[in-house]
Amino acid sequence: MPSDVHNASQLVADPPKSGIKVFAAGALALAALYVGNNLPSALYGVFREDFGFSPLTQTLLYATAVAVILPGLLVFGPLSDVVGRRLPMVLGLLVFAAGDALFVVADDVGWLFAARVAQGLGMGTATAAAQATLSDSVGGFVRDPVQAQRLAAAVATACITFGLALGPLLGGVLGAYGPAPRQLAFIVHLGLVVLAAALALRAPGRAQAEGGRWHPARIAIPPVVRRTFTIAASSSFLAWAVLGMFSAVLPSLVGDLLGTRNLALTASALTLMIGTSGVVQLVARRLAPLAAQAWGLGALTLGLALLVAAGSAGSELLTVLAMLSTGAGHGLVYSGALHEIMVATPSADRGSVVGAYFIVSYTGLGGPVVGVGLLAVSLGLESATRVVALVIMALCVVLIPSVLNEIRRRARSAVTESWV
Repeated sequence: MPSDVHNASQLVADPPKSGIKVFAAGALALAALYVGNNLPSALYGVFREDFGFSPLTQTLLYATAVAVILPGLLVFGPLSDVVGRRLPMVLGLLVFAAGDALFVVADDVGWLFAARVAQGLGMGTATAAAQATLSDSVGGFVRDPVQAQRLAAAVATACITFGLALGPLLGGVLGAYGPAPRQLAFIVHLGLVVLAAALALRAPGRAQAEGGRWHPARIAIPPVVRRTFTIAASSSFLAWAVLGMFSAVLPSLVGDLLGTRNLALTASALTLMIGTSGVVQLVARRLAPLAAQAWGLGALTLGLALLVAAGSAGSELLTVLAMLSTGAGHGLVYSGALHEIMVATPSADRGSVVGAYFIVSYTGLGGPVVGVGLLAVSLGLESATRVVALVIMALCVVLIPSVLNEIRRRARSAVTESWV
């Protein structure tokens, strides 16, 4: 999920500095949340077989947490400015732990939905505070403020993206080779969350909060950035739609494509895709934002085409190439789009614009997944995924010329200004 969530809530820009222990606590909290958010992806197929629900229910289970996270971020994101970082972090982690516990004791699909709601509430409450803790505390051991915030941003990106990648792998490996395949991964993760909550007690409390009244984040797009926002948000919607679709159905789909029920193998495809995105986000920061979006949309198009071809051929090689290409595309689009918005938006409006950007991104993360589930009722999961992949691929192809035209327009403007 998006890594600069705290900007949407206009959290404190220059709060009191803390030490490396507080920084580590914020990083662990962020990683634990995102590992847990994607951990069920490896096990949806197991739950579906044991509880007998449909592919539509499987996609709705994934989308439920996404639907809860977004309003949670907008409502609870600003809370840590008022009460300090500690309370939202600890409370959110404990609520997420309750979601893990519900997965452990689940004996029908209702328990699974309750668990996903708890996970969404936990993430919506704790994520902004955890990421803000990184920005707050990094100055305690990195003197240069620019380098300090770059480190905080890089660690946040790593915790979130690689956390999302590690979650399915943890669920798949423990589900494949450990006892109690439905429960063990959630028990292990529950221990990690409890540890993160204990360490989160180090975070600043009310005494170091900014104060003021608690109110939901403001969402607005000023006219000066609407053109930029439209392109960046459209690119991001498609990139996160691919990630959401894959997170909801990919392990089950890969199992069907390759004729295997090995959870570790099927989950590794999703881990490969998201891990590739994380690596690309970290190494492609110097690429111009619009160019990153154009290349990313192209990579997404290629990856989705390879996925469709892999489904027809049953090819492991094409499946791996599809994961690498879509992962690279997601990383390029996300890093380029967010950078573009952050640079183009005046600081006074940045919180509201980034908040709107995340609304679009989370809609992409959860919306098309439901479309896969609805189509799967009549077409089956594999055919439904193929149809939605083709639609997203077509939209990427349509959007690429708009991004290229914007690059050319800005180049012409730069030339014109140089002559003035």
